[in-house]
Amino acid sequence: MTKQLKLSAIVAALLVSASAFAAKPGYVADQSTDAVTRNSYNECWKTTYFNKDTEGLVECGDKAAAVAAAPAAAPAAPVVVEEKVTLSAKVLFAFDKAVLRTEAQSVLDPLVARLKGDSHLKSVEINGYTDFMGKEKYNLVLSQKRADAVKDYFVAGGVPADKVMTEGHGAEGATMTEECKSQFKTKKQRAALKSCLEPDRRVELLIDTYQQTTK
Repeated sequence: MTKQLKLSAIVAALLVSASAFAAKPGYVADQSTDAVTRNSYNECWKTTYFNKDTEGLVECGDKAAAVAAAPAAAPAAPVVVEEKVTLSAKVLFAFDKAVLRTEAQSVLDPLVARLKGDSHLKSVEINGYTDFMGKEKYNLVLSQKRADAVKDYFVAGGVPADKVMTEGHGAEGATMTEECKSQFKTKKQRAALKSCLEPDRRVELLIDTYQQTTK
């Protein structure tokens, strides 16, 4: 082989070698597959000027694999828990009245203290009820006034007004009507009849609060 042919072969080899090096910076790579060339010990073949910090490959064990951070768990949506509290109208009001009695404080004050300090409070629904005695329209008005009286007491005590709702239902849901009417039929027994109907005269609270759940 002439000197000129040898020189050409050397130049060609250098060009191929340079291309191989450029395919994977810092490593010798096969141009046809772009795979890093390995020695008999299955170690990646590095160039003389290999820089592990900037050119290291995970496949060659020269760089740690990136670990994707796990997405933060979304907080569970709160659920609403409803609690029903029944208050006797006998404790709260005199018969056929809608003005709170002094005795009502002992029942209402603990509720006020609890509700006004509850940061999870969603709403308080106050429902007033009467017995069957009296006309339907009158009973609806009376039951509404009683529910409003309890709301006014709560709001005056510090319970947020926008979270308290009221509704009067009259004799709706009365359960003692037939039983009491069958026992006390005469006018002389009217006092006993009113006493028998006491469970129907009531104020019911539906207290909704948010409760955080865990997944």
